[in-house]
Amino acid sequence: MIRGTLKAVLPVLVALLLLAPLFAQARQSQESRRPAATAEASPQGAGAPSYEFFSILDGMPMLLALHHDTEVGTNNPIDVYMLVIEMQVMNSDGNLEPVGLQIHNYYTARPVHPHDDFNPHNARDCKYWNALVTEAMLTRPPTSKTWPYIEFTVAEGARIIQTNEDGAVWWSDDIQCWGSDDRFPPF
Repeated sequence: MIRGTLKAVLPVLVALLLLAPLFAQARQSQESRRPAATAEASPQGAGAPSYEFFSILDGMPMLLALHHDTEVGTNNPIDVYMLVIEMQVMNSDGNLEPVGLQIHNYYTARPVHPHDDFNPHNARDCKYWNALVTEAMLTRPPTSKTWPYIEFTVAEGARIIQTNEDGAVWWSDDIQCWGSDDRFPPF
């Protein structure tokens, strides 16, 4: 009796397994870009933001890449960093944010006015913190109660330049990075 039931059910199970991929929903890519590629460039000579308010992104550094771009309209060369961070809410209470949401942040390698800037090394600092946090992730003891993260901040009203290759990017004057620790591992 059991053998007969297995012989009848087995072909149905095999058929379901073979057909399942045809009806499964493909997982959508979870990527975001900052600033939006089509964001308008700041007017020529636009002043620096007040630096009173910031957007803060916390997460795991996934990629830091240097692109050699050109400015829209002038074709002047401009180096641009792309820093990809997988988002994580710091000191989370356990509520899950989108798993695997990777945010691609674009910013210049040099500030608008390197000689007059308060910190002309923001882009270099992001490279430095990216390396430190990546190293800390690789060497973190499995029993550690904290987890390393990178924090990427952008001043409200950050100035934007348009590039031919990457679209809109922030000036490095208006961004900052640093490392931190969280008490919860990434989800």
